[in-house]
Order: sequence, then C-alpha cells, then structure tokens
Amino acid sequence: MRSDVAGIVPENVLVLETIGTVEDFHSALKKIAGLEWMGEFDPVDKIPPDDDFFNLNKKGNRDEKELRGRVYLALFNQRAWHELKSLWERWQKGEEFDHGLGAFQDLFAHLYDIRPWGIQDRFLETGVMDDWQDRLVHEVDSVPCEIELWFRKTPSKRSETARQVKALVQQQGGKVLKQTIIEDIGYHALLIEVPAAAVSQILNHGQNVNLVMCDHIQFFRASGQMAAGMPPGEIFYETPVLPTLPVSKFSPVAAILDGMPLQNHDRLSDRLIIDDPDNFEEAYQASERKHGTAMASLILWGDLLANESPLQRPLYVRPIMQPDIRDWRNSREESIPDHILVVDLIYRAVRRIFEGDGDEPASAPGIILINLSIGMRDRPFEGALSPLARLLDWLSWRYSVLFLVSAGNHANPVKLDMSPSKFRLLPEIEKSKNILAAVAADVRNRRLLSPAEAMNVLTVASVHNDYSRPVQTSSQFDPFPSQPFMPSPYNAQGMGFRRTIKPDMLLDGGRVMLSERPGTSSETTLHVCNYASAPGQKTASPGSTSGIHSSTQYSRGTSNATALATRSGIQLVDMLDDLRRNPGSELLDSIPRAIWVKALLVHGADWRDAFSFAEDVLKTPKNTHQFKEYLTRFLGYGRVDVARAMECTEHRVTALGGGTLREGMAHIHRFPLPPSLSSKAGKRRLIITLAWFTPVNPEHQDWRRAELWFNPPKNSLDIKRNQAEWHAVQRGTVQHEILEGKKADVFQDGDCLEIQVNCKADAGNLEENIPYALVVTLEVDPKIGVSIYEEVRSRLEIQTHIRL
Repeated sequence: MRSDVAGIVPENVLVLETIGTVEDFHSALKKIAGLEWMGEFDPVDKIPPDDDFFNLNKKGNRDEKELRGRVYLALFNQRAWHELKSLWERWQKGEEFDHGLGAFQDLFAHLYDIRPWGIQDRFLETGVMDDWQDRLVHEVDSVPCEIELWFRKTPSKRSETARQVKALVQQQGGKVLKQTIIEDIGYHALLIEVPAAAVSQILNHGQNVNLVMCDHIQFFRASGQMAAGMPPGEIFYETPVLPTLPVSKFSPVAAILDGMPLQNHDRLSDRLIIDDPDNFEEAYQASERKHGTAMASLILWGDLLANESPLQRPLYVRPIMQPDIRDWRNSREESIPDHILVVDLIYRAVRRIFEGDGDEPASAPGIILINLSIGMRDRPFEGALSPLARLLDWLSWRYSVLFLVSAGNHANPVKLDMSPSKFRLLPEIEKSKNILAAVAADVRNRRLLSPAEAMNVLTVASVHNDYSRPVQTSSQFDPFPSQPFMPSPYNAQGMGFRRTIKPDMLLDGGRVMLSERPGTSSETTLHVCNYASAPGQKTASPGSTSGIHSSTQYSRGTSNATALATRSGIQLVDMLDDLRRNPGSELLDSIPRAIWVKALLVHGADWRDAFSFAEDVLKTPKNTHQFKEYLTRFLGYGRVDVARAMECTEHRVTALGGGTLREGMAHIHRFPLPPSLSSKAGKRRLIITLAWFTPVNPEHQDWRRAELWFNPPKNSLDIKRNQAEWHAVQRGTVQHEILEGKKADVFQDGDCLEIQVNCKADAGNLEENIPYALVVTLEVDPKIGVSIYEEVRSRLEIQTHIRL
C-alpha cells in the first residue's frame, strides 16, 4: 500500500479511493496480515483531515469531514488483483466472508472504490482540462500538451512505449515535438501538439478516444505552466549615484533561471553574465523584462530602500521564460514557452552550467547556488513528488549545487465567517487574529507549488515585512500592522514530501495589503492588493519608456524572498572564502560549499515573535499535541537573520564542523563549554544545524537514500528543545534545532557538549559517501555577565570519532 506510484509498473497499480478519516482507514489497514503500508498518510486527491488542522467550526472543534482520498496498491501479480476484486464484489453484495478474511470487511467499509489506474487518474489535478478549454475559447488551430509516460526500466520497452503513443497521437492528426528521458529520476515524457478539433473530441468523448485510453500514459499535463508576473502600476524614475565596483575580477557563484532581465539597466549594467543559447531574448520587448530584472536587482542590491552595498560578484543569468503569446494585456505575463518541456529545459540549463553543451565547455562550473523564483501554478503539491522536484533533488546531488526555490504565491481571497459590518468594528489586533485563522483554515487551497516540495532544495516563503513607509488608506489595510515578522498571507504553505518541514525558511518579501470587496451580508471577503506601489520592496524595473534605464517599482511575494535568500547565500560564500585564509581551513575544503551555505542559511532561522502570536490564535486543547509540527507549514524553521550566522560576539560563538559518512557510521563532535558559565543562572541558547544532500532512488517511494540526524546533547547547560517538533526536523535534508534554558548548571573546565551525527540508508541501499555540514552556536544573555567567545575559541578542538 503506497501513497504514490513512483517505481511501479502500470499493470500492477490499483487505485483505492477512500472515504472517511485517514486515522480510521489506517486502523482498518493494520488488521490485515501481510499488507504492508509503504507511505506517509497524505492522500493525493484531497487533503486529509490532518491538514484541516486549523479548520475549526463555530464551536471550536475540528471538522472531521468525509473526505475522498486515494492510495495505491502495488500488486506482485494479476492473481492478487483478481482475488481482491472478487472479495470487493462479494462485500458490495453483502456476502459473508470466510473465516480469517473479516479484516477485509473492515477495510472495505472505508473504501469508495477499487479499480485499476484509468482515464480519470491521467487527468486528475493536472490542470490540463482547464488549459485545453481556455485555448479552445481563443480559437487556436492546435493545442500543445505534455504526456508523462509510465517509466519502463529497459530502453527497448521505453522505445516501444513511445512508438505506440506516437502512433496514437498521429491518429488524432497531431505530432510529437519532443521526447525527454532522464533515467536517474525515472522520467519519460513527450511534448505533443494536436489539432483543436481533436482536443474538443477528447473533452466531449474522452472515454472513446484511443489516445486517452492508452495504458502507457500516466498523466496528461498542460504545457507552459511555469509562469511569473509582476504587479501593474506606478513606475518610478530616478538618477541614483551608483558605486563602481570591480565585479569583473570575481567569478559568479550564483545563477538565476528566470525571465530575461534588462541587462543595461543602471543597477544591472556590467553585473550580469547572460547565457541565452535558446535565444529567448528575441521574443522580449525591453518593457516586458520585468521579473528577471526585479529578481536580479534583489540579488545584487537587496531591497533598494535598505540602501545596502551591491554584491561584488556578477550574476549568471539563464533565461527560461518569454512573454506569453496568449496574453492580450499590454504587459504580458512571462512563462515557459509552450513548445518546451519544463523538466527538459531546466535539465539542459543546469547541465550546460556544469558540463557544457555539445562541444561547448561548461558555462559556469563555479556555480554554488541556483535561484528559482518561479513555480508551476497548475501543480500544487499533492503528496507525490513532481517530476521537476525529482529533477532538482537529483541535480543537487550530482553537481553539489543548492537550489533556492520559492514556495509559491496564492492571491486567494481571505474569507471570514462574519459580517462586513462586524469586521469593521473589530479592534486592529482582532482583525489580525481573524485573518490569520482564516488563512490557516484555507491550507488546502494554498499548497506549495512545484518544485517547492523537493527534499534537497531550500524552499523559501515570505515574511510580511519591508523597508517602505506604512501605508493605510480607507480602501486597503495592513493585515498585521503590529505583529512583527508574520508570514505573508500571500504564501503557499507546506508541508513537503513525506511531511518534511516546508517552507524551510522565511525572508522578507514585502508587505501585502488587503481590501474589502462586496460580498454576502454574512461573510467578509478580503482581496490581495498587488500593485507596483508601496508598501513592498523596491527593485530595478524596465519601466515603460524606452531609453530610461533607472526605473524602479515595488513588488512583493515569495519570489522576492527567494532572491534575498540567494543574496544572503552569496554573502556566506564570501565569508567562507575569508575563513579559508585561517589555520585549520582544510575542513571547509572537504565539504562542498553548497552544503555549508545550506546549513548556514537555515542556522539563522528563528520563529521569534511570530510563534507567540500564532499560538495565541490557533492553539486549542484539541491540537496541543501536534501543534508545533503543523505550525511549520506557516513558519518553516523561521525568519532568517543571516548576520547571526556570519558574526560572533563576546556573548555568541559559532563553530563549524562536518565530515563524510557512510551507511551505519557516526561522527561525534565536541563543543567545549565555557567554564565561566558554570553555576551561572540566566538565559542560554544552543542552536544546532545539520545539512546534507541525499542521493535519490526513483524506484523507491521513500526517495531519500541517505538519512542523517543528531540527537541534541542532554548533558550540561540544562537546556531543552524549543520551536520545531523533533520528529519533523528529521524527515528532510536539514535538521535545525534550538535548545534553551535558564537554570544554573555545574560543569568543569574541559567538559564538552557531544553532538553525534548518524547516517543510515532510507530508500534502498546506500553506497555513496555523504558529506555533511554542522553548525553550532552557543549564546548567553549579556545580563549573566560572562564573555564566552574567547573561552570557547581557545578550547575548541574538534575531535571526530568514527563508529561502525
């Protein structure tokens, strides 16, 4: 029994449509001897009641709805299917079961249907039907479409599968434009184009169309769905005095896959390395180069209102979007072109960076970070990894590169179960509480957008914060005017694959204003105001007037937060390069720099004040046990303050450790305790962050081959776990724990905190060596009256022991 179909051949897949709660289904499942559950309970058709965690009815109780879901049964042979089908048919007729089969009756009571993988599964939640109907409305001659095939293990079977599907496409008068096979992630897809008449026939008579009925096809998907837009509105023109920096002598360490930026903008001139082998620039007018310009500006300069110095390194840019030819507006949306497979494009772009393309050498082999501030709007995370997420995980491991991926934006209205007149009379703080509760209850419509669920990447969401002046008008208002660093109501929400903590972290993404719109007398509907004016983050903009290269505008969202995460990552790379000049720097060179940056970025994350406000609004006696785990879908590991990971003080000391582990091995790292802290009462905090990249297994549902973890030290300091729940932090590829305490504890000079990093196989065999980075910070309240930095520094000798 599985929660997705990764690695299964189609002939052996049965779909079990469930009804009722996941807990009840699980209880019935456990009673059947020999039936093994191999997945997390996260059905992909609907979000289970567990994900309605904050959806409370008027009496303050959770709504246990009869939700339909799907799980999958992987059979070893057809005999098993016939026997199960016979039992199911007997149960539907009300017949009694033989002795020993009674447990199946309990299981069947929680099922709506048992059936082979079929037509409805190929179209479910893919967005393709809506895309086709939209294209037909615009009276197009032909329609592009992606077909994801069941992945066959042998080349001969893949060739035969593709041949048969191609023949069916041709029967419909269509053609195959592109075929992509990536064995390492189990991906086989075709990009096709079929006449509009054939699409109309499928929409009206799909059950009778041979192409739709083909058992070789796993999914039909819409093409060109990776898109990014910038808010319309006011453009500002200014003549800034810009510093001249020797960017040319530095090599790029970060790449951005996005739209084409305006490379001669005053803020970007001579700071970009454009690599455009597909000539995407040709489709752009200068005024349409919005998203790439804004993201490049944020990476190089940060929020312009913060008045920060620009980075000294150039930024490598690979355009992967063009203006959408179907967009009739003056400022067209930017998207992946229809005639390109998204997975193939990003695969080629990254391979070109590190290996080259044909006879051409690698275009930027020194890249450590890749910014991906766009998501697939038609592919909200449904429990199974999307092909693009699988690709990023594999590329991360293959090239030791860190992808920084935006969680995605949702401009859904915020609906409150109260009348508009009542809402207007609420105090400011009560309005904020109601808005947060409504956003939390709407999680099923605010899921992560592919590829944000990937395990090796860092997924970034937005904090409702910026440097602009407060703006409050009669028509729009700030949802969190007095709550610092709250998650933006714009954010897509986790959790990720296998219930990993997603987003991993939050950075400032600009404040989002809301406005009340006419609705029913019993319900208040608040809409997101997304304009190119304050509040928000100020960035470079192509403007609307030819020849002006100093335009700016305001924007907000998880794309912005991801760009700032990339900026912080570049600063961390420069810090690591500085540390290499110090004695003992051999350790830094033994671990890929991308893993160091991954650990250091998350190390600065903290829930801070956002937790106390969310706890006050969302925590109830009935959800106390799992509250912290589910709160991570909003907060991740928290808002990042990268300066805390880059700088020590006399009251805060950070140490770096790392190594390479094989399956079944462990390292012990010893962090010396400052003797002056012994017997002193007062707040102290220990922060431990472990990060790695895992190889992947496309034939195994668990996907992640390498599981690394540590157990926080229990001796000395008298500190306890705080913030993220301890089970959740061990499900991904970064473990971040914060421990705090106030009581005095006695220890001797020479005593150490011991942190053991362990490694085991998770999805099949683990034969690779797994490099990891460990970052540890100890800080104490200055009021204690002790300086710990020099004491720890003088005693710090990392002693690593290997245990089999």
